[in-house]
Parts: sequence; structure tokens; C-alpha cells
Amino acid sequence: MEINRGSEWRKWDLHVHTPATLCSDYGGDTDEVWFKYFEELERLAKERDIKVLGINDYLFIDGYKKVLKYKKDGGLANVELLLPIVEFRLKEFVGSKDLGRINYHIIFADESILPVEQIETHFLSNLRGKGNLDADCPDYQTWGGVITRNTLIDLGEHIISQTPKEKRTNANPLDVGFNNLNFELSKISDILGEGSEPNTFLRNKYFKAIGKAEWGDFRWEGSALEKKSVINNTHFIFSASPTVEKANDGLESLKKQGVNSRLLHCSDAHSFASDINNTNSKELGHCFTWIKSHPTFEGLKQTVYEPQERIKIQSDKPDFKEDKLVIDEIQFISKNKKFTQTPIKLSKNLNVIIGGKSSGKSILLYNIARTLLADDKLFKDEKIENKYNFREGDNLDSDFNFVIKTKIGTSQSRFDDEGKNIMPEIKYIPQNYLIKLAEPQQYKTGDSLNKVIRNLIIEDKDSKEKYDDIFITNVQANDKERERVIDNYFEIQNKISDLNNVLKTKSNKEVLEKNIEVNLLRITELKKEIGLSDEEIVKYNMLQKDLEILNVEKNKISNDYKKITKFNNESENILIDLKRQKDIISMSLENTEIQNEFKNVYQKLDELILDLDNFISSYEVENIDGKTFFKKDNIFKKLQDEIKVKASANDKDLEKYRKNAEVEKQIKSLEVSIEEDRKSLLTILQLNKEVETYKNELKKEKSKLFRIYKKSFREYVSIIKNLEDRVKVLEKDGLIINGRVKFNFPKFRNSILDISHGTYKSYNYWNMFNSKLTALDIYDTKLFMQDIKEVFDAIDSSNFSLLSKISRQNAIKNLLDDYFFDYWEIEYKGDKLGKMSTGKASFVILMLIVGLSESRTPILIDQPEDNLDNRSVSKDLVEYLKDKKKERQIILVTHNPNIVVNADAENIIVANQQGQNDIETTSEYIFDYVNGALEDSFPKNENTDLLKSMGIREHIAEIVEGGKEAFKKREEKYGFKNQ
Repeated sequence: MEINRGSEWRKWDLHVHTPATLCSDYGGDTDEVWFKYFEELERLAKERDIKVLGINDYLFIDGYKKVLKYKKDGGLANVELLLPIVEFRLKEFVGSKDLGRINYHIIFADESILPVEQIETHFLSNLRGKGNLDADCPDYQTWGGVITRNTLIDLGEHIISQTPKEKRTNANPLDVGFNNLNFELSKISDILGEGSEPNTFLRNKYFKAIGKAEWGDFRWEGSALEKKSVINNTHFIFSASPTVEKANDGLESLKKQGVNSRLLHCSDAHSFASDINNTNSKELGHCFTWIKSHPTFEGLKQTVYEPQERIKIQSDKPDFKEDKLVIDEIQFISKNKKFTQTPIKLSKNLNVIIGGKSSGKSILLYNIARTLLADDKLFKDEKIENKYNFREGDNLDSDFNFVIKTKIGTSQSRFDDEGKNIMPEIKYIPQNYLIKLAEPQQYKTGDSLNKVIRNLIIEDKDSKEKYDDIFITNVQANDKERERVIDNYFEIQNKISDLNNVLKTKSNKEVLEKNIEVNLLRITELKKEIGLSDEEIVKYNMLQKDLEILNVEKNKISNDYKKITKFNNESENILIDLKRQKDIISMSLENTEIQNEFKNVYQKLDELILDLDNFISSYEVENIDGKTFFKKDNIFKKLQDEIKVKASANDKDLEKYRKNAEVEKQIKSLEVSIEEDRKSLLTILQLNKEVETYKNELKKEKSKLFRIYKKSFREYVSIIKNLEDRVKVLEKDGLIINGRVKFNFPKFRNSILDISHGTYKSYNYWNMFNSKLTALDIYDTKLFMQDIKEVFDAIDSSNFSLLSKISRQNAIKNLLDDYFFDYWEIEYKGDKLGKMSTGKASFVILMLIVGLSESRTPILIDQPEDNLDNRSVSKDLVEYLKDKKKERQIILVTHNPNIVVNADAENIIVANQQGQNDIETTSEYIFDYVNGALEDSFPKNENTDLLKSMGIREHIAEIVEGGKEAFKKREEKYGFKNQ
């Protein structure tokens, strides 16, 4: 039997009859029946994982002695404990029509505590029965004596003889005697020593139980007090219901009636399970009771104090946890004997480490965490990275190592398994870690604690994908887009500025128009001088107008070519880069169907690039004799050729009007001047048009910029909504988590001050610069956006006089940077986290860490009770640990007795360091440990090895301040302290 893992779930059947029992259906008390009985009991105990048997043969323990001998001889290997039980009927009648009796059971301690001879001497020998067998002669015919098989046979024979012959059956006198024998409960109590005369041999060595079915038939009318008194003065209630469901229905009915509900489902076996003719569920192995304790009488006693935690009626083993998520044992490797090398077995539920100051409690917990945790950030942040490195410095132990084994059989060493990690998601909460997070000044920053909470919220895969793959991706994309739009915004501004500078170098539009007008009039006058008619002059002017139009078109085509050529070059670079990214994504896709779908959609990109290449190649030019020509036919060549033809015809038509050489020379000079002025005028018009176009684009970019800004804000709103279901899981624990979108005003103010001369004076106009605003303050979104836009305009118009260290472009980037953050507001039982005491806040943070964790790997906690008042420990923390240990393995260091005792820790590890207390020890190790359950109890003995000199219970009472009182209060709570 393993005794160093603490309390474990085992199946207990405390109501098993043997072939030696009275009223048996086994087939008699013969060697053949006993052989079959042991064979079937052996098989069922193994198949159904039954570890403890209570042998009950009513008023006798002959069957118990026989089973006990069989086990001592090597039988019943799977059974770890046998308990003798005596059962009898009380004198009270129950039922309304079919009157019956209440079955009462005494569960005695096992042979190691209470030898069979003492049960026979101090209890069975004191059982006496008496009765009046003749109603006509009440003072003459009576029966009485000590209860033995012979006296019961005698009683049965007397009863049969007194029964009319026509009503007699072939009943066994022994059974008749037993069925007619009843006892007064008060007399039983006296024998047990519960009255004025104590029985020191039986004290604290028995439990009492009552049958559920018979008690249920006990009438409430006129006897409610007696009915309640009978059940409440027992330790347990026995049920032999045919199914788990019916047994638990019976348990719930007891709770509703407000009476003792420590129900144990037992087989009440009177027959073989292999008997095909048996229609009764009271057969061997028919048991659904699981008890969490050592398979000892003291272990059974713990169920009295913690019935809800230690008794379960169900088919499967309770508190299921995956073997790969449970640490089975831990072991120090320390050849110089600095640490004990005995493996420490762990419970899969709650393990507590206790000990005096500097006894090695935190060392043990730390080494578990340091061995398993993949990320060492926590150790560095908490400055415990090298605190327990026994391979270096003053702690030198060159062979030191630490090994952890899981329930599934995998193992990991602290120093020898680099890259190997069997439980990377284990949770470790060092000493004072919770308090640091809960400190008010830390809390008000809205940073560290909020980040911890957020990381817990997104610990599960689905939430993490929503946060990282969707939310963060979108926010980062918005950041890049915002950066690009700001750059584009100022690039457009620069282009407008450049265009305006060019315009400044051009002649005045009005001057050019006037000059053209004057020159045209002069040409008309010159034409008249050479004898041209008015009609010819009109024709000439029309030809000149046509020439002007051709020149304008020629310039337009040239400008368009330059614009498209520039755009083609830029587009080609962008599309080639996009194609490269597309190809990388395509190659990384693992699902063939998805990959094909992706390729089909983006095939158009490849086609576009091909089209663009063809398009660009059609624009290629070559230079011949200083003149540029298109290599291929295209729209530009076509239009240019058309203009050349028209220009040639126009020039030919103009020749007829050039008659006088001198005048013609003047006219030609004026025509050239007019053409140049018109070109200049056209350039000015084009520049102005471009300026207006860019100004419109500027407005669009500004609108786009604020759309992106609002879009970023909405991303925060969206992620909070998407995580609502995730945070609701803690409402059952009384924790309310509300997500809020906050704006980091202090960070924003500092950022703006960094680009100015550093005073607030000129900022007072805008509320968003209010120095009293914190990162957690509520703000009006509309007013906030109005402030942002006004400050933007002030910077953009260069009216923001405080700018002295940065460009307007970078100032806008600072202004519109993402200062939003998702903030998670915590409320517990009506109190906001920021308003709680440090102790209560640290407990709430612990609830968050455990409750939001999706992982079911163990959680390691160092002194979670720090800064908590006793009531919070005993009420909140204890109940929380009792609940959560069912979901995942917990290992914690504590100094608080309520956690050890009232949280019903399954496994207590006692730590000791030589020289750290007044008590000497002969242990060969500097750091030594012993572990076990609360029920491991024996008084201090002469053993000079301190840890081995007393039981776990005694260690708790001696080490943990208030330990004795914790045990006393728990026992007094159930009223069995002086059993």
C-alpha cells in the first residue's frame, strides 16, 4: 500500500456479508461455498477497483475473522483494508402497514487498532437480549441472555414452539431467533461507552451507521424528533440502491430534509454476482461509493469532517484529470546530500508544502516551476532567476538536479533536458507576485495588471486567434495605412507647394493674355499693309487658331505620355513586389484546395503584370538624329502622326498669306511670340488645374485619415465584444469582467510635450490635454474626436506655435498614433478591483489567473494567503481551492492552517532544514521532506529523525500556527470530537 501520496480516491464497500452470515443467500457455510466466495470476491475487487471491505455478518464476526485470515495468508491482494461491522435491529417499529425495524450498524476499527478479541470482549459479550415468550404468564415464561449462536437458536426454538402448529414453517431456528431479536439504542450506547461509564477500549474506534431504506419508512407523525435524532446521531447512512441515480436521489432527499446526509452506497451483499438466478441487486461487488482518503480507519474518519469533498457516489473514479497533466512525483538529485533524494509522490488534487522558516518550502516549489516553465521571463522579472541555482556560488552542488515525472510516465530534468518540455503551460505564482500586481499604485497605471488580465483572457486558442490574428493584425494594418496616408498627405502638400513655386516663376496670366491680344492686332494690321482683304485676314486668323489648337493638343499628348510613363514604372515595381508576396503565401498554404482557390483568384495579378509589360513595351522609343520616335504603333504615335499631318496642311495654307518678306518676317516673329505666350498660358492653366486636383486629393486623404483613426477605435470595441463570452465563464465565481476602450492620456500628453517646448499653457484650449486625465478616465468620444481634428488643423496650418522639435508631418503622426487600449474592469461581490484591499485584490487576481486559464496543467502558488484576513482565507480562498483542485492539480506553499485543514488538502509535504529550529534531527540531508495525508497521525516518538518522529497531523499542529485549533474547530463542527 502506497502511503506517501496523500489521500486518494478508492472504492469502499462497507456492507458485505459472508457465507457465515445469518439469513444468507450464498448457499450455506461450507468449504465449497467459501471457496467460491473468495474466488468471486478476489475477482470483483480487482475488476471493480474495490480497495476496502466492511465485513458484516449481523451479530457475529466469525466471517470477518475468516476473511481476515484469508487476506493475511496472501489473498485479496487488491483489498487494502478490512473492517469488522456488527448489525442489529432497533426495537422501534417503522412503516405504516408492513411494520419493520431500523437496521443499525457499528463499524469497528481494523485489526491493527482494535483486535477482534477486544470487540468480542467489550462489545459482543455485552449484547444481551430478553423477552416474554408467554403472554398468559408474564412473570413466568421469559427469555434472556448473552447473544451467541446457541442462544439465538434457543430463542428461535422457543418462538417456534409457541407458534400454532398450522402457522409453523420450516424456518431455521437461528434465523427465527435473529429476526425476533431487537435492541434498545440506549443500551447499545451504554455498551459503546457513550453514557456515564466510558469504555476506554472502544473509544474513538468505531462509527455508527443506519440503513437509509428503513429510516425512510420511519413515520414523521408523532415521532419527528426521534426520527431526526436517530439519523443525526450516526456517522453514516447506508444505501443499497440498485443504481447510482437512485442512490444520489436518496442523498438529495436527505439534504432536503435537513438531516445527516453522509450517505455511503454499499452492496449489502447476501449473494453471488455470478448467480444467474439472483434478481436482487444485493450481490457481491455492487457498490458505487468512492472515498478519498488513506485506506485506514483514520482515513474514514476524515469523511465525517469533509463528506462533500471526500465521498462520491458514481460509477467512475472522481476528479478525472488527464495523466499527462498531472505531476506524479518529484525528486532532488544531490549526491553531496544537500537534499533528500527520496522521490516525493504528489496527489493529483491539492498538495500543500509546510515548514518552518527557511525550511526549503519555496525551494521545492521553485524547482518544479523552473524545471517545467519554458519561458524564463517571470523568473527574471521577479528577480528569482539565480536565487536557487545550487550549481553556482555559495550554493555550490555540482551534481544538483531536479527531476519531474508525470502520471503518464514522461519525465523532465531541470538541467539535462534542454529543449524538452513536458508541461510548458504550467502556472507559477511566486511569493508576493499577486500583491505586487494588486498594489494600488501599480493598478492605477492601467498597464501591468491589465496586461496580465488580457493575457489570461486570450489564453485559450480561439480568443488568442481573435486577439492576435484578427485584432492585432487589423490594428497593425491600420497603423501602417495611417502612416502611409500621412506620408501621402504631406507628399501632396509638397507637390502643391512645388507647383505653386513653379507658378511663381511664370509670367502673369493677365499679362500673357494681353500680350497675345496686342500681337494678334499687330499681325492684322501688317496683313492689311500687304494688301490682304478682310476675308483673307479672317481666314488667316482661323488658320492661326487651328495651329494653336494643334500645339495645345501636342503639349497635352506629351504631358500625358510623361504621366503614364511615370505611373507605369511605379505600378510595375508595386505589382512585382505584390506578386512576390503572393507567391510566398501560395507556397506556404498547406491545403491543396485552398491553395488552388487562392491561385485562381490571384491569377489575374499575373495577367495584369503581363498586360502591363506589353503595354510598357508598346511605348518604347528610340532616338534618331536627335529626334525621338516610337518603335511600335500606339495611341501616342497615332495622335502625333495625326497632328503632324494637320500641322503640315495648316502650314501649307498659311504660305499663301506670306507675300512681303519684310512684313512676313515681322508677322513670323509675332506668331512665334504668340505661340510662346500661349504655351506659357497653357502651362499656367495646367499647373493651376493640377493644384486644384491635388487640393481635392488632400481633402480626401484627410477624410481617409480620420476614417482610419475611427476604424482603429472600432477595432478595440469589436475585440472587447468578441471576448465577452470568454470572460463570462467567471461569473459563476462571482467575478464580473467588463471590457472598456480607454485612451492613454498621460502617454499622449507626454508624446506631444516631447515635440514642443514642454509646457501646458498653450494646450489649455483642448480638454484632451487636461493634466488631470488618467489612462482610466471616461471620455466623450464626440468631443474627443473634435479636439483631435482641431489640433490636427492647428498643426497642419502651422498655427501650432508649440512645435519646435519636429516637422509637421511627424507631429501629425504623434497626434494620430494609437493611444487606445483595451482595459478589463474587474468586479467581485460588488467591489471594484482598484477599491479593494491589497489582500482581497490579490485573491481576486488569483481567481483570474486560475479561472481564466484554459490549460489544465498544475498551478504552483507560493503563500496565496499573504495580506488576506483570516475570514477571507477560511471563507473565500479555502472554498476556491476546494473547488479548483477538482479541475487541476495544485501545489502551494502556506503558513495558514485553514488552507491545510479546511481546504482538506489531499497531500501535505513537510519541509525541514537542519539548524533552522531548536529541534535537532539525525537526518543525513540538509534539506529533507516527508509527505502524507491529514489522516496520517501518530504522536511524537523517540525517533531522532525529526520528520519521521510524528505523523503529518502532528507536524501540522506543531509547525503551522493555529494548526491545533483548526483541527479542533473542524471536529467540533460535526460534534464527534469526544466519540
